[in-house]
Amino acid sequence: MLLIHPPQVRNCEPPVALTRLAGALKEAGEEVTLVDGALEGFLWLCSQPPGDTEDPQARLVRRKKDRILNMEGSACSRDRYIKQVSDIKRLAATAKPVTDKDCHLTPADFQDPGRSPLKSEDLILSWKRPEEDLFYPWFSRRIAELLEKGVHSHVGISIGYLSQALTGMAICGFIKKQFPRIKIQLGGGLINSWVKGPSDTRFLSRLADGIQSGEGEKNIVEFTGRVYCGPGLPFFGDLYNPSIHGKYLSPVKILPYAASTGCSWKRCTFCSENWEDNAYCEVPPARVEKELKALCTEHKPDLIHFCDSEISRQLLQVLLKRPPDADWYGFSRFIPEMTGAAYCRKLAASGCRMLCMGLESGDQDVLDSLKKGINLEQVSIILKNLKDAGIKTFIYIMFGTPAEDRTAAFRTRDFVLSHSAYIDYLNVSIFNMPVGSEEALNLKTRSFYEGDLALYREFVHPAGWNRGEIREFLSREFKKVPALREILKRTPPVFTSSHAALLPV
Repeated sequence: MLLIHPPQVRNCEPPVALTRLAGALKEAGEEVTLVDGALEGFLWLCSQPPGDTEDPQARLVRRKKDRILNMEGSACSRDRYIKQVSDIKRLAATAKPVTDKDCHLTPADFQDPGRSPLKSEDLILSWKRPEEDLFYPWFSRRIAELLEKGVHSHVGISIGYLSQALTGMAICGFIKKQFPRIKIQLGGGLINSWVKGPSDTRFLSRLADGIQSGEGEKNIVEFTGRVYCGPGLPFFGDLYNPSIHGKYLSPVKILPYAASTGCSWKRCTFCSENWEDNAYCEVPPARVEKELKALCTEHKPDLIHFCDSEISRQLLQVLLKRPPDADWYGFSRFIPEMTGAAYCRKLAASGCRMLCMGLESGDQDVLDSLKKGINLEQVSIILKNLKDAGIKTFIYIMFGTPAEDRTAAFRTRDFVLSHSAYIDYLNVSIFNMPVGSEEALNLKTRSFYEGDLALYREFVHPAGWNRGEIREFLSREFKKVPALREILKRTPPVFTSSHAALLPV
């Protein structure tokens, strides 16, 4: 089985979904090859001849390409880190293929101005004309070299984000044309959302031999004709081998690990987990402990990234008692245990470097309406305890939900401001209404993005608190507050939360 992660998303660590799929396939006796296009495709792009530019700094950046792409040690200084990421962005922008196609590309994103991943007709066009894709020179050679050996009879393409969709379909189309005997399965988070959403996705079944939504391990094993024998230990293959794949763009070696899929809470009214109704599946904490020990022994990471929607309380207890052999970070809810200072100190002692936490609002009525299940009095205590314990926090807030109005937005601003000494990073967003949300049934909505595969809709806010008003509020009343502006400035460019735990604050 050949598993492919298409360009272009953050390329600072291996794709966790592929490692889980590969583990199940290996457990069933299937040989697996992993190709991380987010890393390989980007490094290929950066190796291309420079475009026709008279920019002296761009020429200088390309002469220093090897040094720029080696981020090891860059996190020791925030200024050095920001300069290096800026140089990486410039390096990509000076590559001739990008100049010719006028695409937007960074180490974390890819947009083709001529096609939209939200239009089924454009996805089909990418499938039919793979040679027009920006990454075609890379993937046509790389995949042909692997498939011409005759070892692989099946290919899995994991598409998790919109930025991967066009190239993912181009890869699928290329394989179908050049290697028609190969069976292809399409899966990943984005495919799951499309299949479970209201859009007509029957066209996907005409492009591939199998379409997988939801939990993929058992399905992909059976797709190869094997008998599913369990999840198996996550398999990274040679993804960490720089002589084959290149080196991930990160100051340290990060090991991604998913201890669960889906969401255990699944009550928040604003979240797509509600209408997608993905099953919550948790790896038993004792197995997590065993797997992490084996993976850390084999790969020797500097940092473990828990990729779960939230690290369960049961797993946190295991991490406290028997810490893994590397520091770690991930998403967590504001759980009552964290109101105890001793508990937070134990978290820090277990290697917890940072927790990403969804606050969403600083107004209790809004939180209750959203069914977030958190209490602001507890949040205040938790933020202080985590700060005192030396654990960084990356806090997510969101404006414009149906339950919020301008007054509630000011309460959120004031809550964040009053706790600014305890917050290291902020992610501030404007609410998008999921297409399958029950709230949308009682509101006037309209298309937010052009395309028949859009997953969000714009809506007329019941309190007149619409996107224009929110943008003005954020610009004038939020981002100009000195303490809040300082927090927002700390967010690492491009890689954001993926590198935030590594940088000094």
